[in-house]
Amino acid sequence: MSWQYASALAIGDREEQQDRVAILHLEDGAAHLLVAADGMGGHEDGAAAAQTVIDIASSRFNHSVTDDPRAFLESVCLDAHNAILTLSDNGKSAPGSTCVIAYLTDKQAYCVHIGDSRLYQFNAGRLIHRTSDHSIAQLMEDQGADVEDETRHSAPQNQLYMCLGGNNELTPEFYASKVSAGDFFLLCSDGFWNQLDVEEIFAKTDGTAIDQDYAGQLVQLASQQADGKSDNICLAWAYREVDPAERSKPGFLKQLIAWFS
Repeated sequence: MSWQYASALAIGDREEQQDRVAILHLEDGAAHLLVAADGMGGHEDGAAAAQTVIDIASSRFNHSVTDDPRAFLESVCLDAHNAILTLSDNGKSAPGSTCVIAYLTDKQAYCVHIGDSRLYQFNAGRLIHRTSDHSIAQLMEDQGADVEDETRHSAPQNQLYMCLGGNNELTPEFYASKVSAGDFFLLCSDGFWNQLDVEEIFAKTDGTAIDQDYAGQLVQLASQQADGKSDNICLAWAYREVDPAERSKPGFLKQLIAWFS
């Protein structure tokens, strides 16, 4: 079995792209790192914060498989957090960034996230896991509030209580899972999952549509659904291949894009 990967970004209706994404591989192929970050702040500052996450993750992931993936991922988050705090200038508050990072080997997957960028894991048409947003809206939903009605037009819906570079205690949320044939790991910013039903789209993904073209088409599709108010969008995914004879055809993503065309 081998891995397939894809990533894509769309600027949406914003003046600058503040999302960042990266897919990294060890030279021996023993481990892979997927990173998505959504910058917050002024145009340049938000982009710089998200790029800081990518730069630090890239610089740390350049040797061999780590013996402690959780400690590695958490250290990336802490180092990025501290580096973003230094970006403040002339008394201005520091910019911030979300992040979601997946460390993949042939047998195990490890993830940390901060903010409302998400990781989804699917297998055989079933959602295995979805990260929980570090947002006021998520807190309200967890407490039983009707977020759709109460916060649709208010700031708390997009307000985070934890981010990199923020005035908050940093507690990266960790997730680990065994890797099986057919596992699909999606990392994305809120500009993507706010516009499309991610679970519906990817629940039936069979591997026949896991390529760069479909990644690009999907971020453009998400951008179009926002009707002139689309956010920056980024996504990255990794698919653990199954025996080609076991795949169903045609690919569901291909059908989906046809429906919206």
